[in-house]
Amino acid sequence: MEDRELAASLKAGNVFALEKLIERWRSRAEIYANGILHDPHAAQDAVQEAFSRIWALRTGLDERLDFSPYLFTIVRRICIDELRRRKRRPALPGDLPDLPTGSAEADFIERWERLRRMELLAALDEKDRKLLLAFSLKGKPARQIAGESGLSDVQVRVRLHRIRRKLKKGMNDDA
Repeated sequence: MEDRELAASLKAGNVFALEKLIERWRSRAEIYANGILHDPHAAQDAVQEAFSRIWALRTGLDERLDFSPYLFTIVRRICIDELRRRKRRPALPGDLPDLPTGSAEADFIERWERLRRMELLAALDEKDRKLLLAFSLKGKPARQIAGESGLSDVQVRVRLHRIRRKLKKGMNDDA
């Protein structure tokens, strides 16, 4: 199937068309994003976010146009936003020394972070918490979770990405 046919199917709400487009374009999009960000993990996140946005905005997709320029434009914009965020939060020069293990400060920080993570997990709705626990603690692959939850593989991966982003943002908001 060609990209335009897949885009038309995606616009109609076909999750499998999105999965096919992801399979076809993910690695090239990650290489492109990594060239901008110089961070493979951030590049993966950017591409995942791009496909999430494409799914969310699929009804406005013009299936007559080529898919790849549309995808790469979204990836580029996400990468630029990430670079802007990094400028606002520059890395500290040099490595900060680790707190001595067993110190009161290290124990306090560790307890506080653990409590904060528990609060953030408790704030998730039941379905998101189950997805995250199945993936992170039980080590189940997204396909297995999809089969058990009644969601598609892509929906599981998108939800896990959004959950992790939400948790990360919650931890950073208090920092």
